[in-house]
Amino acid sequence: MNIEIIEEAAQEVKKVEHHFSEREKEFIVQFAFKSGSMDLTKKLITEFSQADTEEALLEVMQKYASMTGDKTKWIDQVENLLVALEMYRIEEEKAIIRLAGILKCYGIEVNEEEIRGMELKELKSMVRKGTKEVR
Repeated sequence: MNIEIIEEAAQEVKKVEHHFSEREKEFIVQFAFKSGSMDLTKKLITEFSQADTEEALLEVMQKYASMTGDKTKWIDQVENLLVALEMYRIEEEKAIIRLAGILKCYGIEVNEEEIRGMELKELKSMVRKGTKEVR
């Protein structure tokens, strides 16, 4: 299982000029995680972007689902949870970077590492103190 491939697959989706549905995005990262193949994942992304009907989309999904093989249900559930966890980690990292940038704009000097180590109460207190000083 290759968790790093999830982020790479998400980056590949962003490169394509096509509006992927949430269902398609989830299928792509699930496939990337289960197959461990970025080459096949890129082909999947291309085929999704070219599927112009719901039937074509379902055919693509069926084709690529068969490549990962049948696994027991609990393995499938664990893999799905691992994928979800990694996706949340990616989003958390983006939020921390954005938060650090916003706080810096308002004169509150705190770096990303400090934000990761802070309790929510402590961070809220810092923001409240900083907004009083900014006013």
